[in-house]
Amino acid sequence: MKKLLRRTSTLKAVSVLLAGYAWVLYKTARIRVITPIPAAFTQGPVVMATWHQHITMLPAMGKPSPAKLLALMSGSRDGTFIRLIAARLGIGASIGSSHRSAVSGARGLIQAARNGHTLFITPDGPRGPACVAKPGATEIARLTRLPLIPCAAWCSHGKTFSSWDSLRLPYPFSTITVAYGEPLQTLTPQALQHALNSLTTQAKAGSAPLASNPSTT
Repeated sequence: MKKLLRRTSTLKAVSVLLAGYAWVLYKTARIRVITPIPAAFTQGPVVMATWHQHITMLPAMGKPSPAKLLALMSGSRDGTFIRLIAARLGIGASIGSSHRSAVSGARGLIQAARNGHTLFITPDGPRGPACVAKPGATEIARLTRLPLIPCAAWCSHGKTFSSWDSLRLPYPFSTITVAYGEPLQTLTPQALQHALNSLTTQAKAGSAPLASNPSTT
C-alpha cells in the first residue's frame, strides 16, 4: 500500500475516493456544538488550532466561519495526500509546519489572512509528538494579529488509527461534537496546549453546557 501511495497518480485517485467519502460523511453527520461559538469566529478571519488527531473533522469545526479556510500542511508525501483531499473539499493549503523555524509557510499564511482567509493549524503536526504544542500557531497569531481560537472535535462513531496522532475518522451518520475556546489571551504553546487538552476532554465527554443556539445539520 505504501509503495502504491508513492505514485502521484495513485495519490490523486485515492484522494478522489476519500473526498467522496468526506462528502457523504458531512451530508449525513450531525454536528453538535457544545460550547458557545466565539464572536470573533463568526465576524471574520481567525487562526484556528486543533490537535492533528482531529484534522478529519476540520469541515465541522470550520463551519461557523464566514471566511474561506486555508490550512498549514507539510510538504511531505502525507501532506500532499491530505492537500489533495482538502482541495476537493474547498479547503486551501499553505506548505509549512508548526515549528518556529519552519514558519516559512507564514508568508503564504500572512498573505491569505490579508485576503480574508481563516487559517487552520495543527500545533502538534506534522509528526508529533501528539498533543504537544509547538510555537507555530502562536507565532502565526502574532504575525497576522488574528484571534487564536482553540477548538476540538470528536465523533460518536468512527475509526481510531494506530498512527502517531491516533487519527480519528468519523463514520457516516455519526454525531460530531465540537467545542470552541475563547480567543487565547496568552500566546504561548503551553497556554494553547492546556486549552486544547481541556476542549478535547469536553468534546469527547460532551460535558460542556449546551450553547443557546447549538448548530445542527
